[in-house]
Amino acid sequence: MWWEEGDTLFYETNAGTVGIPRDQVVEIRRTAGKTPSYRAREEVEEAPREAAAPPARSREGAPPSLEELDRMIERSETGLRRAGSDGAASSLARRLADLHVLRGRERRKTGDLEGAVDDYESALARAPAHRIAIYELGWTELGRGRPARALDLAETGLAAHPGDAWLLSLRGELFHRDSRLRDALEDLSRAAALRPDDSALRSRLEKVRRDLAAEHDYDRALSQHFVLRFDGERDETLGKALFDALEAAWNELTDELSTYPLEPVTVILYSREQFADATGSGREVAGLFDGKIRLPIGGLSSVTPRVERVLRHELTHALLHVKGSGRVPRWLHEGLAQRLEPRSPDTVRASLAREAEGELDLEPFTYAKSLSFVSFLDARQSRARVLWLVELLAAHTSEADAFERAFGASREALVEEWRRWLPSGS
Repeated sequence: MWWEEGDTLFYETNAGTVGIPRDQVVEIRRTAGKTPSYRAREEVEEAPREAAAPPARSREGAPPSLEELDRMIERSETGLRRAGSDGAASSLARRLADLHVLRGRERRKTGDLEGAVDDYESALARAPAHRIAIYELGWTELGRGRPARALDLAETGLAAHPGDAWLLSLRGELFHRDSRLRDALEDLSRAAALRPDDSALRSRLEKVRRDLAAEHDYDRALSQHFVLRFDGERDETLGKALFDALEAAWNELTDELSTYPLEPVTVILYSREQFADATGSGREVAGLFDGKIRLPIGGLSSVTPRVERVLRHELTHALLHVKGSGRVPRWLHEGLAQRLEPRSPDTVRASLAREAEGELDLEPFTYAKSLSFVSFLDARQSRARVLWLVELLAAHTSEADAFERAFGASREALVEEWRRWLPSGS
């Protein structure tokens, strides 16, 4: 049995599980009635004879299920306890590390990030320099809102595997999110040179290049909670006004959302042209949050009420991203961001009430529906319960279970109640 996982090809032999980097496999050759043979660019050490019996097998070319992986891990652990030599124990420890990586990956697919972390940590306990475990654990920790841990893993991995393209791409992404753009450009450029066919990596590299071009010679200022970057010549009066507006919004919104981030938020101010170039957004977009708040307000002479609303909207996204560990659905993100601008749900009630006479649901997404439904939850259930929903989602609770626990009702039941609420709003 063989299967591919990411950039690794795994196969089962009578001696155990063997993993080979996919780009090191020259050919896979099958002989009728026999186990496929593999020829790699680097010789693979033969597993000792004391290895456990082969586990239950999945279909050819497909990864094992979680249940199959559980059985494989149990058998390998039994074999490790009975290993009669250091060589057998070493081989089985590596086999267990590979299996824990596979199970961690399957758990990630189901949204069980904590379980995935446990498996990746188990893999590293068996094989501390396991490149795939380090790489995937790093991305998992980043997804859990733990960039410092992810960076530590990337650095540890690169110390063991200097110049590895996958680990360079992870560290480059972390540098980019931390506004270390030149460091990010160096790492992602090196990774892209090693993986020229990776379109996602090329896209990230181009984004870093656009950010560097747009932020060239920006002046920077640091307030208590924000790093602000100006386009071109520094305007002290505008800078103070922006700081005042941002700090006032911070003080109010952190209390509203009951979240108090420790790291400052980066705010980048663009001209309209630079904003479009850096973000790929249309000229009608008033702001964007993608880990940094990006605003097209170049040439502004004062902080207008409209700018204050945009600042509050995008800052709400930044705070929700932290509070929700990146797991808040779009309808809830945008509903709360509009609610806290503030924008009144009365502006969209009439049109949605007419729509509710037929079919009306949260999907497909619209800003009007997200504002109205979150306002309904605020009014009928309370802000505290809405924020409890965010916290449950951050803890990897499924959306269905989170609704039941936060509101004592299913999402479907609440959507139906919202439809009836729309005509009167009371």
